[in-house]
Amino acid sequence: MTPRKELFIKIKEKLMTIPQMELVDLERKQMQSDRFPDLFVAALIRINKISYETMTEEKQEGNVSVDVILYCRDGWLNQHNGTEDPQHGLNEIDLLDTIADKLQFLQGEQFKPLQQTEDETEEQEMKGMFSYRQGFSTMIYRKLAPKYQPKKITLQ
Repeated sequence: MTPRKELFIKIKEKLMTIPQMELVDLERKQMQSDRFPDLFVAALIRINKISYETMTEEKQEGNVSVDVILYCRDGWLNQHNGTEDPQHGLNEIDLLDTIADKLQFLQGEQFKPLQQTEDETEEQEMKGMFSYRQGFSTMIYRKLAPKYQPKKITLQ
């Protein structure tokens, strides 16, 4: 398994343990179209550019940043306009804190512990939808195919 795959799978598994999540998936711009899914709460994982350095013994290490974009439909817990929510309509903030708690220091076989680096509100053009981005960074490691193949020689 590649480090990118392991990173995605581990993050998805952690996010799927949050009961409010209806969808956790790889970010493929599925929420940007006019026909976005009929969901209330979704988290999309975007693995950004990886900057690799080649090491000895056909190994590479790289710095990578990962974004988790949380999408929440307005009123997903009847919190708009103060109708039924005693938390003042701030359920998204609790959900962002839960995501950070789940992912902070998550590690795998091919990546070091994740560390949160950013947290911001995303601009959103979809009516009735809010989005928030949380950024994490880590170091990943992979082994490349060997440049040279060993050959057996015989002396006569």
